Amino acid sequence: MYCIGIAGRSGSGKTRVAAELVRLWPQARVLATDAYYRDLSQLSVAERGAVNFDAPAALDWELLVADLARLRSGASVRVPRYDFATHTRMPEPAPLAPGDGLIVEGLFALFDRRVREMLDLAVFIDAPEEECLRRRIERDIACRGRTEAFARAQWERHSAPMYERHVSPTKAYADLFLDGTAEPAGSARSVADAVARVATAPGER
Repeated sequence: MYCIGIAGRSGSGKTRVAAELVRLWPQARVLATDAYYRDLSQLSVAERGAVNFDAPAALDWELLVADLARLRSGASVRVPRYDFATHTRMPEPAPLAPGDGLIVEGLFALFDRRVREMLDLAVFIDAPEEECLRRRIERDIACRGRTEAFARAQWERHSAPMYERHVSPTKAYADLFLDGTAEPAGSARSVADAVARVATAPGER
């Protein structure tokens, strides 16, 4: 199985590029790191809202690494389904069978050494902060039950500083950089071309 990691700032277009890549490569599967946020059902609603979801500690790394290893070995996994409106996991995980390729996408796709060691190609998507914030606000209102004021406050308090501290430094691990303002289909084609080059080059991982 060929494994690709796609990281970048929140709102940079990671999910859209991954979806377009699957259109080009139907045998590939997507493993979104967002699915591995820790279940906060033990906390009050107010306490959940105060959690920093833009910090690496918000993810269940042990489960993510274990599931990634199982997929790479050819085994199926049961991926958690996360409810972003309540910050809790839904009762039934989603089954995911291995394919010819696996796309690991999310803020921290290149953050953890154990994950990086299982990647064959590391991709980082960059886009202007203003554009990423606009997309984040649209998504949070449409899909996560947030208000614009809440989304902006969360961006200033957590997203922006955590990007600089934890996500931006992972650019150092990237094999390929993409422009998050470009058409996702074109970016996906760039990834597919890079996969073809790496997969056929002697001595490449």
